Amino acid sequence: MSKAPRTRRGASASRARPAPARAPEPAPPAAPVRAPERRREVLVAALELMAEQGYAGASLRKLADKLGMRQPSLYHYFRSKEDLVEQVIHTFAADMMEVSLQHLPQRLEEVPAWVRDSVLALYERPTHPLFVRVLFSISRSHPRYGKLMRELFVDRVDMAIRLFAQPFVARGDIGERDAVYLARMAINAIGLKLMEERVLFDEQPIHADVRAYADFVVENMELLLRARAARRRATPRARRGAVG
Repeated sequence: MSKAPRTRRGASASRARPAPARAPEPAPPAAPVRAPERRREVLVAALELMAEQGYAGASLRKLADKLGMRQPSLYHYFRSKEDLVEQVIHTFAADMMEVSLQHLPQRLEEVPAWVRDSVLALYERPTHPLFVRVLFSISRSHPRYGKLMRELFVDRVDMAIRLFAQPFVARGDIGERDAVYLARMAINAIGLKLMEERVLFDEQPIHADVRAYADFVVENMELLLRARAARRRATPRARRGAVG
């Protein structure tokens, strides 16, 4: 009786046993949220909450719920609600200055268009209309906020305008007082129109008529600058004629 042919044990086992399934590769770890980014997220959430519900309605409990975190964890970023409000004011006031200091003009005749473009760019940021709304709601709620806001938006802005105008004043292009008044006139005129559009009433995109109004402010600011330049040029000649 003939025997069945023998097969190699190793070959038979390798054919019969399936290859082990490969374990799935672990997903890459999520990038950690850096502290400055998380702090900014907390302040933006606080800004949104105060813009929607006012200073009194924006409790720390509601802020923690909005952020999906425990209320005690908020104290890692600020010591009290008052400290939170001051951080909001400082942070978004710094954003204002950041926008304003971009692409500074080198010639006086470029200043009106630069003012227009800076104010429009500011109000195109989603956080700025909310910030202005919050400023209105908290300005009289505590003396410390009113004092801080006067320091930031009156004293420091006035100083920033004077520093910005210094090269033009040094060249004799404009007087310092005129530079401050004209800059504030244009900023306030365009800014108030944008407040009507995006702060006081329903928030809307910046419409074409608002941009046309801003252009009108620029045109009249340019006329004032030219008129005052002509007056400065004429004054020395008049004085020389009187002396002669």
